Amino acid sequence: MSTVWLRPGTLRDWVVEWRARQFRDPVKKLAYLRNVARKDSVGFSHRLPLYLVPVVLMLLFGASRVEMVSDVNAGLRLNNPAKTAKSVKGHTGAGDFKAVWVVENGRDFETFSNGLRVENRFLSPNQSRSYVVFHKGIPGELQTKPAGIVFHTSESALAPFLSDQNAQLTRIGRGLLEYVSQRKAYHFVVDRFGRVFRVVPETDSANHAGNSVWANGDDVFVNLNHSFLGVSFESQTRDIEQGIYLNPAQIHAGRLLVEMLVGKYNLPAGNCITHAQVSIDPQNMTIGYHYDGAGDFPFQQLGVPDNYALPIPSLYVFGFDFDSKFLMYSGNRLWIGMRLSEKRLRQDAESKHLSVEAHKENLRKQYWASMDSLRHLGIIREN
Repeated sequence: MSTVWLRPGTLRDWVVEWRARQFRDPVKKLAYLRNVARKDSVGFSHRLPLYLVPVVLMLLFGASRVEMVSDVNAGLRLNNPAKTAKSVKGHTGAGDFKAVWVVENGRDFETFSNGLRVENRFLSPNQSRSYVVFHKGIPGELQTKPAGIVFHTSESALAPFLSDQNAQLTRIGRGLLEYVSQRKAYHFVVDRFGRVFRVVPETDSANHAGNSVWANGDDVFVNLNHSFLGVSFESQTRDIEQGIYLNPAQIHAGRLLVEMLVGKYNLPAGNCITHAQVSIDPQNMTIGYHYDGAGDFPFQQLGVPDNYALPIPSLYVFGFDFDSKFLMYSGNRLWIGMRLSEKRLRQDAESKHLSVEAHKENLRKQYWASMDSLRHLGIIREN
C-alpha cells in the first residue's frame, strides 16, 4: 500500500504552516504546533498511508483550538515549568563542582585533577575573544572571559559502535577532527571513545554558533562565537530517538570537561545550553536554524540543570518566531522553555498595551539595532 513520508516540504507541512499562521495568540499557536508535531502521535516521525492524507487534512482544518491548548498542557507533564525554571535560576553552576586544577601539562595534552585528559594534537588558534554584552539594548564594555557553553552535535558520518568497526570508527573520528580544526569550528570535541580534543584555545573565538542569541537576566548576548565556548559531541541528533544520542564514555568525559570549564571560568549554569536553543535565522526571523540539541540532551548527566526549562530569549527579547520544521526536532522538554517564552512575550505586550504582533515588530527593530552596534564597534559578525 502506498505511503508518504511526512517531512518538511510535503503537503502536510504546507498545511501545518498555513494553519499556524491563522493564530494571533502565540501561546495558542505553540499549542497547535505542539499538537501536530508530537512524535507519539501521527506526526513528522511516522509514515502515513496515502489514503489517510485527506483525513489528516480534515482534522487539521477542523481541530478545536481549546483542545489544542489542553493537549499542550498534557504534553508538558514531564516537568512543572514554573518549579523547574525556579530551580535553574538559582543554580549558579561553579559552586556545585569541586575545584579542578592542571596536574600535568605535556606537549600535546593536559591532565586535570578530576581525571580529565585533553588532547591538543588538533589545536588551531583563531582570533582572540572580544565581545560585548547588551543591557537594555545598550552594549557594554569589551569582555574577554567566556560567558557560557554551547553544546553541539557534530552531525558527522557515523559507523556502528562495535568492536569490529574499530578501524572505521577511528578513521571517521580523525577525519572529523581534521575538518573542524581546519575550520576552527569548536573549542572542544568529544569523540565516540570519550576522548576530549581541544580544537580552538579558550582564549580565542570559534566558528561554532553563527547567528545566535542568549540572555542571562538582563544581559543579552548576540552572536555567541566570541562569548561562549563551543563543545561538540561526535554524534547525530536523529539518534536521540534510538536512545543512543551520547554513549556512556562521552557522557563521562563531557561531565569532566564541563566541571573543569564551569569551575575555571565561573560560568553560570543557565549559560550552558544547546545550539538549538540559541540558533536563529535572521532572514526569516525564526529560531532553530540549527537543530542540534533540540531533543533530549543530557544536561543533568553532564552536571548542569535541565536548561530546557529556561525560556528561549530570542523569542521574547527580539521577537523571533518558530516554524514546524524546527518543532519537528523539538523534544517535550524544550517545549517547556518555548511555552514560557511565548507567555512572557504576551505578558510584555499587554503591559505595553500593544498587540503581540506590534510588540514583536518593535523587538525585531531592537535586534537589528544590536547588529548595527556590533558593526559600529568593529566586532566581526560571525557566519
